[in-house]
Amino acid sequence: MNIQPTSSAHAIGQQYLIRHIILEATECPFDVLNDLEQTEKLLADIADTIHTEVFKQISHQFDPYGITAMVIVGASHLSVHTWPEYGFATVDLVVCTDNFATTDVMELVKSSLGASAVSQIEFRRGLMK
Repeated sequence: MNIQPTSSAHAIGQQYLIRHIILEATECPFDVLNDLEQTEKLLADIADTIHTEVFKQISHQFDPYGITAMVIVGASHLSVHTWPEYGFATVDLVVCTDNFATTDVMELVKSSLGASAVSQIEFRRGLMK
């Protein structure tokens, strides 16, 4: 399946305000990455997967191709940026929750975008003492 999550960079016993999860999808079909409706549906599906409510959405279809779409959610925000000409997309989750499995989101992104692979990097931000 070629989904490779990485461990988050945080020390044992430390608390953080924000998880910033960056997913990169490669070798995606051009038409999928240039489909605004499908990109917006992906964001709604991610919000469902991470158990958060969508408050507002904004999207832009670039000319001649490419999409940027973002949603403000109860847990913070989610975004997708696509480069159809390169078969590449990034998905960012900036959230303040831990009540979901990152691998579930990776599988959703992989299937929705028709990617051959999805990689992940996670940062913990807002160190609490």
